[in-house]
Amino acid sequence: MSTTTARTVRQGFTLIEMLMVVAVMGLMAAIAIPGIRGIRDSAALRAGRQQMVAALGAAQSAAVQKGKTSTLTLTGSSVSVSVLSGAADTPVTVLGPLDLSSQFRVTVTPVGATPGTLSYNARGLVTPTPSATLVYRLQVNAARDSVCVSAAGVIMPRGCTL
Repeated sequence: MSTTTARTVRQGFTLIEMLMVVAVMGLMAAIAIPGIRGIRDSAALRAGRQQMVAALGAAQSAAVQKGKTSTLTLTGSSVSVSVLSGAADTPVTVLGPLDLSSQFRVTVTPVGATPGTLSYNARGLVTPTPSATLVYRLQVNAARDSVCVSAAGVIMPRGCTL
């Protein structure tokens, strides 16, 4: 007399196995998400800094090109550049307004005695001549950077040293 044992073939995964996979994935996500946010913030800050430097450069070059006074205006985190044009010296918008807050989540703050409105003369120099380096602080969450303009009008895009 022979007895045969029936083998059951199991297909799929058990509930415990599925819960373990979900727990491991959750742990990996919890570790990775803060790093991804930091990378995103630093990229937004870098893009905002480049736009601020471009606006300062546009104001300076517009003044030299037209031979007239140009003005960079910072209103909140919005930047615009205008230059006087024609015999009547009517202001013409050259750039902006660029809203750095809505585009890159960057807040721009003038530091200390740094004005919110910066003027360049026909020679590309800041007028009136500041007594110290002008500092514009940019921030996205915890990431911070600054763009500086020397008394001579030199734009320093990475910190305040030449």
